[in-house]
Amino acid sequence: MNNEKMKRITKEALLARAEAAKESKPQYRDYESKLLGATLTVKRLPSVRICEIMDMQEGDSMKSNLELNTQIIYESIPLLQDKELQNAYDCVEPYEIVTKVLEDNMGEMEKLCKFILNMYGMDAEVENLKN
Repeated sequence: MNNEKMKRITKEALLARAEAAKESKPQYRDYESKLLGATLTVKRLPSVRICEIMDMQEGDSMKSNLELNTQIIYESIPLLQDKELQNAYDCVEPYEIVTKVLEDNMGEMEKLCKFILNMYGMDAEVENLKN
């Protein structure tokens, strides 16, 4: 346990953080996919959007978890939203691109979704999705 006492935040510090948040651009992180042998760029969505997607999940079935993971991945990786790419993979629905690019590898989809949700500090939620 850290014995250092945390300092009290000030109004000025919060105002500076608010200003910095207004000026910040979308946050991106790289996910290294061993399956693809390449790096995918992941965009941090507004937290409200992640909550909306998670609220749409119906039940605890494997199918609903797959649908949830697919939607989170699709919306978080701008490259997968490319219509030309979707056409090349013969996608009927846009979200299909996720399962086709990731070769229906549910383990890889779970790892990628976990990586995305960790961007929001949702470690516990990731564990709930697995169970």
